[in-house]
Amino acid sequence: MSTTQMKTSSRRSRARTGLTLSLLTLTASLLVADEKDKKDGIAWLEFEKAVATAKKERRLLVVDFYTDWCGWCKVMDRDTYANAEVVKYAKARLVMAKVNAESGALTRYKDRSLTYQQLALAFGVRGYPATVFISPEGEFLTLVSGFIAPDQFLPILEFLAEGHYKSMKYEEFLNQRKS
Repeated sequence: MSTTQMKTSSRRSRARTGLTLSLLTLTASLLVADEKDKKDGIAWLEFEKAVATAKKERRLLVVDFYTDWCGWCKVMDRDTYANAEVVKYAKARLVMAKVNAESGALTRYKDRSLTYQQLALAFGVRGYPATVFISPEGEFLTLVSGFIAPDQFLPILEFLAEGHYKSMKYEEFLNQRKS
């Protein structure tokens, strides 16, 4: 091998090494960012544990019913559940559960054993995404079907989590909230 070929080969080797190191650094930083997002995001619990936690901590339980194929579910994850204000409010006032509404996995609710699919039907879920709100005592409060934008979701959370639903209609609450 000539000197020129050796220099070219050496440069290529250094370039490959540099490229490999750059890719490793990029991958590592993306993994760290992903872990930070998970840590800084909503702490999703399995349904049965969420019911027990809501009761113990006296907090509203919000259940996100989704399916793997649901495009609007993914949009709600990205836009609503990742919204900084929603995350902050959820961490302070709520217990959050995520349920795959097509899953045959078993859970318990009110001393009944149900699949997640049966649980969704029991709450009246007919389309996705669907958000079910359950009182700290485990009582069904309401179901909101479809995508909910963050600016619409926060007032719903406040209305239910702060107990305003006990003394006024949602429209009244919205009017008071605006003034």
